[in-house]
Amino acid sequence: MSNIHTPADHVLTKHSFSLAITAAAVNGTGVDTRGFEEAKAIYYAAPSGAGTTSDCKLQESDDNSTFADVTGATFTQVTTAGGAKMNTMNINLSKRKRYVRLVHTGAGGSAAGQAYGLFELYNPRNAAVAQDVTPVTV
Repeated sequence: MSNIHTPADHVLTKHSFSLAITAAAVNGTGVDTRGFEEAKAIYYAAPSGAGTTSDCKLQESDDNSTFADVTGATFTQVTTAGGAKMNTMNINLSKRKRYVRLVHTGAGGSAAGQAYGLFELYNPRNAAVAQDVTPVTV
């Protein structure tokens, strides 16, 4: 039996991307949000090359194939000079298309470091949450 004290039974966590920062754009994996009311996107970047920048934005799609940028849904840029940062974005899924993904773009003459993006989906409407990997309870 689940209760609010077992968050993995109520919040679905989905990976979008994990990468070495390069001077390129990388599309994260599309996430199906059907059946959820809210989401949080989490973006962590630790640029380490001289002059490296790390940018991330949210995109949406009806079919998990053709994605478009969500207006105003960009995270604050992370730079080598500013150090590693974790950023979050609240997403009202009633205003979004069925699929969402994060897109990361790195830049800089010596682009290097790591970046990660994931989603947490909240308030399942119809079914219990099924994680991709069985959660550990301690």
